Amino acid sequence: MYRRTSRADVTRIGQVLDGVEFPAAKWQLIAHADHYGADAVTRAELWAMPVAAYPDLVSVLTAIGVPARSDPSRAVPPPPVAYRRQPELQAAAQERRER
Repeated sequence: MYRRTSRADVTRIGQVLDGVEFPAAKWQLIAHADHYGADAVTRAELWAMPVAAYPDLVSVLTAIGVPARSDPSRAVPPPPVAYRRQPELQAAAQERRER
């Protein structure tokens, strides 16, 4: 079993349904996923959705139960990477070499 996160689920479903013309019916989404070669988890999630016409990918993700942001401009940027400071002993040795 693989580790599931909402970001991974959004990416997975987005890749499988890439190229679908929305609005799309449930059967069209399943047919597209089968043609894509979707994994068993993705196909099971699509089969579990209610029969409806879905106007966009966000509505599909909502029906599956994956939280998706409808407005990417409101997405929270990832925190900056904090690098470890160079130990003082190393910094002093490097300064001596540079002189």
